[in-house]
Amino acid sequence: MAIQADHKDIITLIMGDLTQFHIPIYQRTYTWEANEQVDKLLDDIKNFGEEYKDNKRAEYYIGNVILKNQTRAFVTERVVIDGQQRITTSILILCAIRDLYRNKFFSEKGSRTANEIHKYIYSPDGIDIKLKLNNMENQQALTNLLSGSSSAISPTDKRTKYYRNYEHIYKRLSRMDEAEFDVFLDLLRRVKVVIIFLDEDQDENSVFESINSSGKPLAGSDLIKNYLFTFKNYDCSHQNETELINLYTRTFESIFKNSENEENKEDEEEVREQFFRVYIAIKTQWLYKHDPKILYYKFKEVVGEITSINSLKEIIHDLAKWALIYQTLRVKNHLDINSNYIGYLRTSFAIYSSLMMKLLEHYSHIESNELIIDNPLEFNKAIKALVAYDASRFLANYPTGELTRFIPMVFERLESNDFNLSSDYGDRFLTLVTRAQAGHQLPSIKVLKEKVVTNDLYSRKSKYIKKFLVLLENIGKNELLDYEKDLKKAEIEHIVPQNPAIDQWSSISFEEHEKYLHTLGNLTLTFDNKSLSNKGFDEKRKILREKSRIKMNDELTKYDDFNAQAIESRAISMLDKFLHEFLDVTNINAIS
Repeated sequence: MAIQADHKDIITLIMGDLTQFHIPIYQRTYTWEANEQVDKLLDDIKNFGEEYKDNKRAEYYIGNVILKNQTRAFVTERVVIDGQQRITTSILILCAIRDLYRNKFFSEKGSRTANEIHKYIYSPDGIDIKLKLNNMENQQALTNLLSGSSSAISPTDKRTKYYRNYEHIYKRLSRMDEAEFDVFLDLLRRVKVVIIFLDEDQDENSVFESINSSGKPLAGSDLIKNYLFTFKNYDCSHQNETELINLYTRTFESIFKNSENEENKEDEEEVREQFFRVYIAIKTQWLYKHDPKILYYKFKEVVGEITSINSLKEIIHDLAKWALIYQTLRVKNHLDINSNYIGYLRTSFAIYSSLMMKLLEHYSHIESNELIIDNPLEFNKAIKALVAYDASRFLANYPTGELTRFIPMVFERLESNDFNLSSDYGDRFLTLVTRAQAGHQLPSIKVLKEKVVTNDLYSRKSKYIKKFLVLLENIGKNELLDYEKDLKKAEIEHIVPQNPAIDQWSSISFEEHEKYLHTLGNLTLTFDNKSLSNKGFDEKRKILREKSRIKMNDELTKYDDFNAQAIESRAISMLDKFLHEFLDVTNINAIS
C-alpha cells in the first residue's frame, strides 16, 4: 500500500480541483484562535514576502497535511487525516480575498479572481461545498461563509470560530491598499504545504494514532471515534455514514453538552475521556491508566471488530445508555436520587463511578431518552452504603489509593453466591467491605471511636472534612447545603482557635491544644469566619448560633466551656449522629 507525497501552494491545494475536503467525525473541532495561530500565519507570510521579495523562486512551507482520497457511490472526497486547522484557515483566507474583491477592490481582474475562488469553494446550487464537517455542529455557519452571502450569516454563525477568524482575516487584509492586496494574493502561491496522500486501501488508523506527536496529543476519545467510523470491514454508503454520525452525535455526544459556548469544548472532551475510562472499567472490571493510547487499545479489545452497520449501531446505543447513566450520576438532578448522598459521592466520583453506574443500571431503565429508576428506595439504600463506607474510611484516616482498583471489581462480587442474593445491594456491599482485606476494609465502630478523637482531619484533608461536615449538617434537613456552591463558600472554623489568646482559652493546656486542634470535635462550618477570629468561647458560640445557618452550631450551647473533654464529647456525638443515620447504629457508647 503506497504512501505518496507531493507539495502544493495553498491556493492550488484548495483550488486545484473540485474535490471536496471531508473532516471526519473523529477529528477535533476547528480550534485556531484569531489573535494567536491565525495572526501568526498571516504575520509569517507577510514577513516571508518582505524578506524574499526580490527572490521569486523562494518558497515558504507551513507544514504537512495528510489526506486520503475515498470514493463511495462514484463520488470521490478527500478525507483530512491531519491538517484540518491549516486547510480550514486557508479556505477562510480565500473567502476573505473573494469578498474583498467584491466589496472593496473593484476591478475586472478582481471580479475574475473572486468568481474563480467562488467556483471552487461553493457550487451554484449550494449542494457542493469545499469543506464538509462530519460532526455537523457548525456546518451551517461554514456553509453560509462559503456561500459569500452576508445576509445568510446569523447571530449564531457569528459566535463560531469560523466566522470570528474569517472576520479577523477580512479586517486585516482590508487595511491593505489594492497593490499590497494583489501582492498578498501572489504571495500565497509561494506558501507551500507537503501533502501526504494515503491510497484508498491504506489503513489510516495507524497514521491517525501516531500524528500530532509534536503538538497536542490526541485524546483517547479522538482515537476511539476514529476506530468507530473508519468502516474498514464493511460497505457503508454516504447516506449510511450520515445516519450513523447523526446517531452518534444525537444520542451519545449530545449527552455531554453543557453549554453552547465554544470555550467549554475542552471540558466536554475531558469528560468524554473520563467516561470512556469508566466505560472500559465497567466492561473489564479494571480501571486502566488515564493514557489515550491505553484507552484506545482497551476499547478496541472491548468492542472487537466492527463488521456491519448494525454492530456499530449496537455499540453506539450501548455508549449512549452508559453515557446517560454516567452524566445522571455526575451532574444531573434526578428527583428519585437522594441529593445528600449523590452530592457527597460526586466529590469522590472518580473512585466510585463504575460501581455507582452498575448499581443505577440494575435499578433503572431508559425510556424515550429519559432514565427511569424502577426502585428508588433500593438504589438510594445502595449509594447510602457507599457514603457510609467512604466517610467511615475518611474518619479512620484510611488511604484511598487502593480503592481505584478495588471498586470496579465490586459489582461482580456482589452478584456472586457468597451473598444472600435476595438481600439488597447496600447490605451486600457493607457485608463485603466488612470482610475485606485491610486496604479495602470498612473500619469497625471501635476503630472509629478511637480515631475521631485523635485523628488530624484538617491539615492534609481540609476539603474532605468540609464535605463530611456538609454531609452531617444535611441529616434531617429539608433545605440542604449544596456540595458544589455551598461547599465552595463554606469555611472550616476551629472552635478553639489555632492561635488562642491565653486569657480567653485558659481551660485548655498547650499540650491539649496541640493534640485536639485539628480533630473532628474542634471543627465546624461557617460562612463567615472573619468575624470569629480569636474570640473566646462564649462570644464565638453566640456568633455561630445567631449569625450562621449551620444547625450543628446550635449544639454548642450544651457546653459551658470548650476544653479537651468537650472536644472529645462533641467528636463522639458527631460520630454517633453519622453512624445512626448511615449504619443504623443507635448507641455507639454501648459498643466496646
